[in-house]
Amino acid sequence: MIISSVIMISFVAFAPQESTKTYVNVITASAADSMTKPVLIKRQAYSNKIEAGVKNLTSFSSKTTFEVYVNGRYVRKYTWQALKKDNYINITDDGKLYLKASTKYKVTVKAVNGSAKSESSVLNVKTAAKTYYHIDKNVQLYSFKNGRFKKSSKTKASVAVSGTLTTDKNKHVAGQSKNIGGANYVLINEGDHKGKYVKVGKGVKRTPERKARIKTAVDYAASMNGGRYVWGGTKYKATDCCGLTMQAYRKAGVNMYNSVYSQAKMGKAVSLKNIEAGDLIICNNYGHVAMYIGGGKIVHAMSTYYGIRIQPLANIKYCGKINTIRRIL
Repeated sequence: MIISSVIMISFVAFAPQESTKTYVNVITASAADSMTKPVLIKRQAYSNKIEAGVKNLTSFSSKTTFEVYVNGRYVRKYTWQALKKDNYINITDDGKLYLKASTKYKVTVKAVNGSAKSESSVLNVKTAAKTYYHIDKNVQLYSFKNGRFKKSSKTKASVAVSGTLTTDKNKHVAGQSKNIGGANYVLINEGDHKGKYVKVGKGVKRTPERKARIKTAVDYAASMNGGRYVWGGTKYKATDCCGLTMQAYRKAGVNMYNSVYSQAKMGKAVSLKNIEAGDLIICNNYGHVAMYIGGGKIVHAMSTYYGIRIQPLANIKYCGKINTIRRIL
């Protein structure tokens, strides 16, 4: 390949006693028409949203724009500054393109700077089966009657539940490929508020499925605080230690046996230093299990005398030596 060059000569004036010097800068013309390829990485995939990042964003000029395509169809454009600020490409809810659940999509990005263009390799992404939303406490709930959304009660606690995006006319947007309007409401599909709606916005945001399921297990386990210890029990607020953790994780869609030893084999082992909410602490020679619920606290069914209690994590030392800590999800 023949590379043409443009030679630019600039004359620099120095103090009178010095002679004039000439400096030569050589710029390769073909370099102005070539760009490095954007490197796409998957950040998160929900049932109705794909988040992707440009791994090598700093390799591009701040004047570069990035055109986003899904299955070869143009979706949207980002400036370099906007992409740097947001830190990811957001593919969702444009009123014209709504993704389907459990579907494979091909995402590409074309970088453009003047006459220079460069396209990324294809990023293959499969959307999740469900999208989960974290809904804060005191968020307004709505019902849909006679073609209108009407206010009902408010959430009494934060929840993490699966939901379906709908328009102001309560039209589900999943899989739509034409302009049907913005998706401004979420239909709650599970939990105490099943069948109610919340507005997209403050206090309502998507959350990864794993995080949502862990919150469900932790919240359910913590809600048993003050209950009775019942040896071999598997009822709400009337259970033994492994019955408590079994019930909590079943709420999150994980099946467990009512056995400490069996639960000690599930998931993967983690250290006490790296413990996270939802992790199970197996101790007392595989005779007791407690759940870490975050914030330096555990919940466990202790004994017929103490019942079910939330306590500081440090109190686990009174339950015997820790045998293993298991991360279930």
